[in-house]
Amino acid sequence: MKELNKPYSEQVIGDSSQILESKGESDIPPPSLPYDPALARQVQADLLEPCQQQTAPNIKTSCDFYAQAMLKHPFLSEFHSLAEYLHAGLLEGDPTVSSYVPHPFRLRVRGRLYTPDCYVVSDGKPRRVLELRPGGEMPEELQSPLQHFFAQYGMIFEVISNETVLARETEAKNWLEIARILYLARDLSTTDAEQTVLETLYEKGPCTLGVLIDPGDRERTYPQEIALFRLMHRGHVVGELTTAALDYDTEVMLCG
Repeated sequence: MKELNKPYSEQVIGDSSQILESKGESDIPPPSLPYDPALARQVQADLLEPCQQQTAPNIKTSCDFYAQAMLKHPFLSEFHSLAEYLHAGLLEGDPTVSSYVPHPFRLRVRGRLYTPDCYVVSDGKPRRVLELRPGGEMPEELQSPLQHFFAQYGMIFEVISNETVLARETEAKNWLEIARILYLARDLSTTDAEQTVLETLYEKGPCTLGVLIDPGDRERTYPQEIALFRLMHRGHVVGELTTAALDYDTEVMLCG
């Protein structure tokens, strides 16, 4: 397949709130979650509209920096570690996740500047604000105020361990590659090709990518390639992405 993880330096960081509004999130009332007002007041935010905070040039050179245009955050998405980058790939591959925003808010927690790693919108679940840390550990004097602050707005604040993400590195990189390919083909219509892929999988059952994509004439079957990846991204088709890099031997099948 094509080379993984090409940067998209020509893309512009957009207003992430636009994609959230287009999915109707603003029409959904937040759930009522218990919180301690005294702890919640230890966090201040000028704005609580999720929008990716731009990375300062000195941070880009001092951290393990990655950037890629995504689908569920269809702008140039920036990540400050390999774990953050891989986590975005896993979100792309989760069909219950409708959108996410890297580094969504700029806050002060007990006077200290803080930016969470990710904001996630999932179907039928409260919105989540996530922090990735080694061992899943965050100082209690920071974590507790953040949990209560976001709870008052119906959001859940969670700390995820880097290790749980890194354990799924192969799967995450495969989804990052799929997201890259689909972003480049975002203007291609594949309605008919999707129907062809579904019919082929229904008739033949599980098969490899090489059955659906002609390695000797990839240009001819390019619409089917994009159609297949779109169906996988939506959760209609599943693939074996956890054990090896995406290639013509990757097995795919209808979901369910």
